[in-house]
Amino acid sequence: MESPVRVYMEFVEKHGIRLARELNRVFSKAVELDEQQELRFDRLMDDIVMVDIHQHPMIMPDDISALSSYLRNGEYGWCYEAVKHGGWTAVATANVFRGLINTPELSFASYSDVSGEVSVMLTDMSRHTDVVNVSNSSQILAAKQSGKVAFFPTLEHLAIGNRIERIDSFYALGVRLAGITYTRKNFIGDGQNERNDGGLSEFGIEVVRRMNDLGMIIDVSHASPNTVQDVLAFSEVPVTFSHNAAYTLRPTARTRQDHELLACTAKGGLIGITAVPNSLSDDPNQDISCVLDQYDYMIKLVGVDNVAIGTDTMAGDHVDFHRQVLGRNAPGQLPAAYLDGLESPADGKNIIRGLIKRGYSDGDITKIAGGNALRFFNRVLS
Repeated sequence: MESPVRVYMEFVEKHGIRLARELNRVFSKAVELDEQQELRFDRLMDDIVMVDIHQHPMIMPDDISALSSYLRNGEYGWCYEAVKHGGWTAVATANVFRGLINTPELSFASYSDVSGEVSVMLTDMSRHTDVVNVSNSSQILAAKQSGKVAFFPTLEHLAIGNRIERIDSFYALGVRLAGITYTRKNFIGDGQNERNDGGLSEFGIEVVRRMNDLGMIIDVSHASPNTVQDVLAFSEVPVTFSHNAAYTLRPTARTRQDHELLACTAKGGLIGITAVPNSLSDDPNQDISCVLDQYDYMIKLVGVDNVAIGTDTMAGDHVDFHRQVLGRNAPGQLPAAYLDGLESPADGKNIIRGLIKRGYSDGDITKIAGGNALRFFNRVLS
């Protein structure tokens, strides 16, 4: 893998934009383990396959106010070093940010912008011999065996407008999982923030069927409750909440009610636990414990076989991203500057350390870390 310092300096020289540090941007503590637990951690990391089913491995500008200029460059930094440092075998790429070039609301991101981001990422990956593009469980396992970093192309939002054939175009680019809505209404259905929840449109039902036919996983993380209900009714295969949390522990518009989570897993679905700062806690000094609390709750609710990792992390200032890009300015909305212990993709191993600390068995940790995701991919992907 190329030196991240060299890549960083070349990018600054070429574009004049400083990128966020992939490693140690801020202090992020490791979960403390005793001597026996450390030995267990080392043994587990040798054997497990770690999969993040929702991550943003695009490196953000060091100053988020430069994001618009950065996105218009058409060349971005990618978190290969952070992903490797975090212990990940494979990360889903949740591509969408380039959509901000032409709209402040990612629900309305254009097909050309989002497909362009995927293409830029794939082009950059091709320059690295120790980074591979994967589209199924077998390829992820092969990446583990070869010691390579695997990127699994996915979309935060299926930006197809009213053109169903664009699903096939995304599939041809290697996309195997996509969120069908973001926060607002689109041609497919309603997102989580719509006032009048109409669920899936007729076009949306066609989209569900086409994704099923192709073998593309449907992600309902940002869908409205009625859209979730409709997707579960019309989809012939399991779906995922790739980056969510339990409303019972954290009642917000982004978290999901128990009955939704149970309905999803009753049909073989998978729940990924998010780690976005300020999404799970109001503590100004919040840390990974609030994420681990969600694992504890979710596993008791839906069973350990249905829970996975879906951090939604990025390399850069996630809180300032929310403040400047998503318009969340009130101190009460953003009390913490970051989530200590799971601040970026580089902190991935801390999830395993935390699960050990909480008393989970090796078998359960293996399932949560990536085993459940691999089995889910086998059931749904063509």
